[in-house]
Amino acid sequence: MKNRLELLAGSPKKGNVLYISVRDQRLYNNHCIQYGYNLSYHYKSEFFIGIPLKHLKYNEVQYSLILENIEELTSDSKKYNLYFNILEKLEEFISTNNIKNIILDYCPLREYTKFYKKITDLSKNNDLFCVLIDSHNVVPCKLLSIYKRTSSSVKIQLYKFFFEYLDEYENIKIEKAVQDKNFIDDNMKFIVDVWEKLQSHKFNNKKKVEKNICKLPNYEKSKYYQGGHKAGMKVLEDFFDKKFYMYNKDRNNPDVDGLSNISPYLHLGILSPHKIIKLAYEKFYKKDKGNLEGFVSEIFIWRETSEHFCLHNKDYDNIQGALEWARNSLKDHTKDKRERLYSKKELEEGKTEDLLWNAAQIQLITMNKIHGYVRMYWAKQIVKWTKTPEEAIKIAIELNDKYSVDGNDPNGYMGIMWCICGSMDRGYKDRPMTGKIRPMNKIKTKSYEQLWNNKEERGKYLSSIVCDRTSTK
Repeated sequence: MKNRLELLAGSPKKGNVLYISVRDQRLYNNHCIQYGYNLSYHYKSEFFIGIPLKHLKYNEVQYSLILENIEELTSDSKKYNLYFNILEKLEEFISTNNIKNIILDYCPLREYTKFYKKITDLSKNNDLFCVLIDSHNVVPCKLLSIYKRTSSSVKIQLYKFFFEYLDEYENIKIEKAVQDKNFIDDNMKFIVDVWEKLQSHKFNNKKKVEKNICKLPNYEKSKYYQGGHKAGMKVLEDFFDKKFYMYNKDRNNPDVDGLSNISPYLHLGILSPHKIIKLAYEKFYKKDKGNLEGFVSEIFIWRETSEHFCLHNKDYDNIQGALEWARNSLKDHTKDKRERLYSKKELEEGKTEDLLWNAAQIQLITMNKIHGYVRMYWAKQIVKWTKTPEEAIKIAIELNDKYSVDGNDPNGYMGIMWCICGSMDRGYKDRPMTGKIRPMNKIKTKSYEQLWNNKEERGKYLSSIVCDRTSTK
């Protein structure tokens, strides 16, 4: 737990424990669950888990995945004698259930830091213990306390700590007192290990758990994505079994289904990046190091560089978050002649003269994703069709957050800022409209453009990928 915990209020005390899950919506391989078990076992108290739906940032497709995941979480929680609820009236819930200790999971985005402030104030006013735990990153995000402004600099730091934190639970001996205030309290011991395998919580009331009802609002399940840990693991296993051996070759080819497709499960914390990387090392370290390195670069380096960027740069979603050289370069080219200006409506509907761009946008609004490599082209083109880079950033972020199954995420914000205004990148040769931002040539595709621009072909393809929910029951 070293460097994962941040004390927000008070100190651990006898009483019940509540884990408020805003980001890591899983029971397995979750530092917050691990800590919650140990804290509640230490005080021989009850352990509650809840999701505050109204405080989460999500779009329509993400909402359906969250609720479908909650269905599975509710069922699995009962198996392990855990209380699980949607938290609607938080203060009332805390008071009614004698909550004295609160655990929050970590996200660097401003909507969540605002929520943490609210819970911190509530805790201080009511003499509660409150701790923030990073269970979303392999290397704790705040460990890199100095802002590194290029991805290469962040990469060096992340790899420096990679194996230490990837193997952190293998390095803890059960029943051994944890040092360095890793549990906020030097007297607290690592009592129970539920990192890999949960156990029935021995201090929760079994009858109370059985009677506990988690009321879900009405919702429509997504056609193309299935929520839940079981569904996420199936997607991962299919990738490992069928596509991993061609990952480096195929991941930038939009004509081939070569991507892992696990980003929705990472975004919502349904799957643990820790667990995914450990499984990848176990399966491929000896026989496929090249593809393993490429995969780890995406799931670890790129993701956690994005977390670093959003932690240290409060303007992670606007032009003020760009480096000075990039801002000045883009400003110098705002009066460059554009071949065409498009309105947000035209862009949202995929009605440009660029068939590749239209294909990307149509994929986004119909399937809630854009092929990863094409998404870079999609973002970079917008700055050529708008009056200012400010407008380009705003439109790209709004479209991505509104439609993408992995939108509203540090990865998306840094990706768009990297494409449009060179954040975490270096300068290149000066060019019209885009200045010194890294250029990107148009991608040559054989079938991607045709598939997404042709209504009949698109319909057939979408029909073929509708979720078969019977396979994960």
